[in-house]
Amino acid sequence: MKKWYIAGGLVAGLGVIALVASLLTGGSSPRGWIAKNYTRTATDTYRASGAPTKVASDITRKFRPSERADDPAGVFLRYSNLVVAVLPDGVMGSRITVDDADRGYRRYYNYVGNRWAAPGRGSDFRGGGPGEGK
Repeated sequence: MKKWYIAGGLVAGLGVIALVASLLTGGSSPRGWIAKNYTRTATDTYRASGAPTKVASDITRKFRPSERADDPAGVFLRYSNLVVAVLPDGVMGSRITVDDADRGYRRYYNYVGNRWAAPGRGSDFRGGGPGEGK
């Protein structure tokens, strides 16, 4: 019986250590890190003082996106379940939006639609036509 108390104490201690480490690292996801490091202006919208390319570089240094699209309209970062857009806002500022993958793709389709596959479609999509199913 005493062994179970010791094991439970060890598991609880490891959980506390993991929680503290997560809080100190500033978030374990792009959404959490952005919320901690930038000023929130609306739901899932933040303000940064740097230019979009600088802010996007800061985010990608912390969380490497699966895809990135640079456009005069802004920088678009694709993660497994998020789309982060860093858009010009003012003379030297940026507006950051964080959307789930589907909403972000639809919202910024004009900028990423010809560069990224739609969410939910694997990269192994080969299209139809003759030889389909090979």
